[in-house]
Amino acid sequence: MNAGRWLGGGLICLLTAWVAWPGFSGTAAPGFVPPSVHAGAEAEPYLRSALVNAATPPRVHAASIAALPDGRLFSVWFGGEREGSTDVKIFAAYRETNAQAWGEQHAIASPEQTTADTGLLVRKMGNPVAFVTPHGELWVIYVSVTMGGWATSHINLMRSPDLGRSWLPSTRLVTSPFINLSTLVKGGPVFFDNGEVGVPVYHELAGKFAELLVLSETGEVRRKIRMDHGHRTLQPVVLVEDALRAIALMRDGAENPPRAWRSETADGGRSWSAPQLTDLPNPNSALAALRLDDGRLIAVANDTEDERLRLSLLVSEDGGAHWRAIHRFEDRQAQLGQDLTLEQFRPVLAGDLAALGPGPTPAEVAANAEQALCRHGDTCNWQYDYPYLIRADDGEFHLVYTWNRSFVRHLSFNRAWLESKL
Repeated sequence: MNAGRWLGGGLICLLTAWVAWPGFSGTAAPGFVPPSVHAGAEAEPYLRSALVNAATPPRVHAASIAALPDGRLFSVWFGGEREGSTDVKIFAAYRETNAQAWGEQHAIASPEQTTADTGLLVRKMGNPVAFVTPHGELWVIYVSVTMGGWATSHINLMRSPDLGRSWLPSTRLVTSPFINLSTLVKGGPVFFDNGEVGVPVYHELAGKFAELLVLSETGEVRRKIRMDHGHRTLQPVVLVEDALRAIALMRDGAENPPRAWRSETADGGRSWSAPQLTDLPNPNSALAALRLDDGRLIAVANDTEDERLRLSLLVSEDGGAHWRAIHRFEDRQAQLGQDLTLEQFRPVLAGDLAALGPGPTPAEVAANAEQALCRHGDTCNWQYDYPYLIRADDGEFHLVYTWNRSFVRHLSFNRAWLESKL
């Protein structure tokens, strides 16, 4: 009898928590804020490069970039001795208006600081996403792990009312009414016409699927919307068309076949179609994408079926179902399965250094790349991955990605350069 009462009471509590969870709000969903329309193509096309981070720590990954209202750029990434190590911190840097080189990097979050802010133990950190909200705050959402691997992660929010000069304490976002585990972030935000912020997130524990987490203007969780009921989509990127319609592109988490996925909504993100495979090859790797003013989509992705030796710019004219490569930012695909000796690797790497632009010295870049890419100091290969792409209010495009596990490379280009490739 007592056991039955306990069971019944427990079920009532669970049901109450589930019904009370914000995702079950019966109010009508707000509409998306459509992307801004930008000025026409400039006369002189350009593609410019710079390295964002310093030579220490030696491993960096998962950069994002935000255009600030004052014309500066702000980038964040995680760095440490290696991915997943306990010394990893979230780093940031600014690029001043009209500058070519990035300023000095500084740590903005650490396991110790996040533990103190949230009151919950943090052992390792990853994947930060930075953006400016419609009401002018600079936000950074980042991943943390208390125990286990990335599948048991949480996400945290840092807010700055003054574009990064000072930060409010980090808060942990409770994305589940039960076990608040396995929410990760990679893609940039979308905004709603009521001031809410939509953050594309994904789940990895006991299944892989994309979701859209909706936050209030001050960062409280409003609801979470499942974008996929399958078990193989990760790291969604949402491309808004108008107040009701958007497309999501997703990393493939199963590699059979290795292709990116596509889903769409026609009700402001409240529901999403079952994901369909595109023809874009995807070797279980993150991608980035934007909608152009004329409705075409562009993406930056590892458009290969294996490894991350090539990073391409692609265009789609049918809403993301079919893609065509128009430029190779990085391409070592010819060396797939052909590791280089140190003697072969060093002169090839030396030939790359001049094109990287301002940043650490060539000697520092070469030393870090060699340490990151050469296994046991004898065989070496390349890796270019985790792109993040934005378009600033002035129409300029900004791409950051992980260059050979050791640096964040920033490429900027204008509409004229893009038009020359389309």
